[in-house]
Amino acid sequence: MGKHISKVREIDVAAVAGNATLAAAADRRAVERCKDAIEKLGVVHTPVVGAAGDGRRMLLSGQSELTALRELGVKKMDAIEVDVAGSAETSAKLSLLLISLWDRPGALCEGLLLQEALGAGASRAEIQAMLGKSASWVSNRLSLVTRLDGNVYEMVKNGLLDPRSAQEVARLPAETQFAFAETAVREGLPKSAIELLVAGYNDGSCPCAVKAQMLSDPRAALGRMADRRRAVKADRHNESPPPDVIDEIIKSTRQQMAALRRMLSSGSPFEAVVHRESLAGLKAGLLELLAAVSKLVSMGEQVSPGKTGVGHSG
Repeated sequence: MGKHISKVREIDVAAVAGNATLAAAADRRAVERCKDAIEKLGVVHTPVVGAAGDGRRMLLSGQSELTALRELGVKKMDAIEVDVAGSAETSAKLSLLLISLWDRPGALCEGLLLQEALGAGASRAEIQAMLGKSASWVSNRLSLVTRLDGNVYEMVKNGLLDPRSAQEVARLPAETQFAFAETAVREGLPKSAIELLVAGYNDGSCPCAVKAQMLSDPRAALGRMADRRRAVKADRHNESPPPDVIDEIIKSTRQQMAALRRMLSSGSPFEAVVHRESLAGLKAGLLELLAAVSKLVSMGEQVSPGKTGVGHSG
């Protein structure tokens, strides 16, 4: 291009104010991975910092990197510095642009950034064009933010609850979210367990007693849900096959029996000795089958039309 456009500057790590919205979505594991990468390779993803007119520097992207650098005791860092003087709207739009280019921080954080941008004066149409997203995508992200209980959001901000777990909690009725989130944090439940519990709670067939247990003893509730799934699976496994399937099996069995009878009737004593164990097993199986067939035939005779006075007249 023949044009030098680099805006990378060396700045004091301590001089950069963290981004509360990005911090709320920060993943502790991501910070640890950043620390490991920095020690081996240096900063891989350069943080982006907005320079305000009063000299303040605000983080626009790279919360995990900034946190990792601080915890490693690094005093100076390279950052991409952009001018956001006097415009909260500019800052909000840049944050949105950055999450559209890099790994997304999650639906909750995206919704918070969208809310921030709208509050700063950006229009939905501008946001949609900037991110290449539909109106429904924007609405869904904003809806997630408005559905989430304020106390649960504070837990996310304080690092008590993982933001992706909070996304699951937001699917619960508003009046149960905080109690559930408190219990989930106390029990140290992973996102996978929270997802199962939320899905179970929202299942219309879930008993009220199990729902109450999800708020007081979620691990026990998970056990009951697992037992219920196993019982349903067993019921499905034990379901009687359709009559047409039974007829097909009977037809096939009779054909196989006829073929085997012809072969055995023409066999020699030597063959009888060779196949003795197999024939003994077949005999035992046929006796079991005969008992089952006899039982069903007897049951059928008890409810047959002849027994109820309908059908045969003599």
